[in-house]
Amino acid sequence: MALTTIMHLAKASWGYPEELMREWRKHWQITPDLLLELDGIVAEKDGTPVAFSGAKHDANGRVDLDYLYVAPQVQKSGIGALLLMRSEDRARQQGYTKIALRSEVNAGGFYERCGYETTGHEPSQMAPGRFMPLMEKRLQPAVYPVSKIDLTISGQPWAFEAANKAAISEYFAEKQRQIPELWNGRTLKLTDHRFEDGVLSGTCTECSYAAFLTWRDWGAPNLTTFNLFGSAVLRSPEGALLYGVMSPHTATAGLIYPMGGNLDPSDITNSGSIDMQASISRELEEETGLSTHQLKHGELLIIFDGARISVSQVFDCDRPAEDLRAAINVHSKASAEQELADVRIIKTLDDLDDPAIVPYARDLGRYLLA
Repeated sequence: MALTTIMHLAKASWGYPEELMREWRKHWQITPDLLLELDGIVAEKDGTPVAFSGAKHDANGRVDLDYLYVAPQVQKSGIGALLLMRSEDRARQQGYTKIALRSEVNAGGFYERCGYETTGHEPSQMAPGRFMPLMEKRLQPAVYPVSKIDLTISGQPWAFEAANKAAISEYFAEKQRQIPELWNGRTLKLTDHRFEDGVLSGTCTECSYAAFLTWRDWGAPNLTTFNLFGSAVLRSPEGALLYGVMSPHTATAGLIYPMGGNLDPSDITNSGSIDMQASISRELEEETGLSTHQLKHGELLIIFDGARISVSQVFDCDRPAEDLRAAINVHSKASAEQELADVRIIKTLDDLDDPAIVPYARDLGRYLLA
């Protein structure tokens, strides 16, 4: 199968002796039974698998990344680092705190650059006399302060949308049959970015909401695209956080997270930059009826959650949490969209255990309530 071929070619690219490779190929195959045991991610190029990762979870809060292979023709293109990052994101989302792996003899430097530490060594059967580094990485909630946002808009079409037009149209038509209130507007997705020293910079690309929804529900198959959006986190005088509970007629029905939404073309300034704070303010007012002028600006944070990236502005309110909840519910019920079914008050870390709270919102809550 395709994954076995990738694994064999990737292993051979290290230059191991062919007689050892022949024996290795006999014993190392990606079988259907093995796939059932793995938490795997496959990267494709032009519809063809070119790399994959596979992890196993243990009962001690650790994930063992047993497989990370990149086909030789796409090595050194960043796919390996992206797969590693997505594997870490998935482990973090599932509540694991450590990821461990056995590195190839010459790959230790790559993993060190990605934050891994060597905890031991194991003799290499493929390179006699040499040793494979045993490596680990502690997984911390990916929440960081933001000092500056510098995003611009691309004039190019989104590659995923251009390559899947018919499938997107068919998929969205089915979603509209299920949720008639869905509207195919325009949105912006992050297609290139960097985050260094508190500065988020990059490029967004405009696409249809239908294309975004298809991409999201297909498991975010384009590893270079991220769903960047703004969130407004209301914090009451008691220190409680207020999250929205999404209405049944929305695309995120029943999920719980801070008020916010997709970037859209109205957030593009005349100079071509993207105004994240304008997006956050718009979504806050639409969903709650509150204006940012009524609130005190607190921390500006970024949360990395797999294919999601939330820029979250904390707003401190002078009204008790229960009063805020009641006022927001009245506003939502009277609005045309009625996006919120309710407001959840998060007072303690235990309140974050509800599985309906999406992972980035859980990490954000832990950061703010710690």
